[in-house]
Amino acid sequence: MDYNNKQLKDILRWGRMGIIACRIAKVTGMTPLEALKDFFRSQTCANFHDRNTGLDMYGEYYIADEFLLERGYITNTQTGGVE
Repeated sequence: MDYNNKQLKDILRWGRMGIIACRIAKVTGMTPLEALKDFFRSQTCANFHDRNTGLDMYGEYYIADEFLLERGYITNTQTGGVE
């Protein structure tokens, strides 16, 4: 991967993380900065950055819901999932 391609992917990933943080902030009542810091320290964020997990292929709201599930803010039934 050349430098420009990697740089573009990084910019897009950070933009997506902003959308994810805003979704988390809206659901939890945190500020967007607090939400971004919590997300950045999470296993969900690590999975988002690991291309082998495939999480980077999902939408921002799905990834935010994964984080909210990880931290216990919502349950699987609230996302429409099957327990």
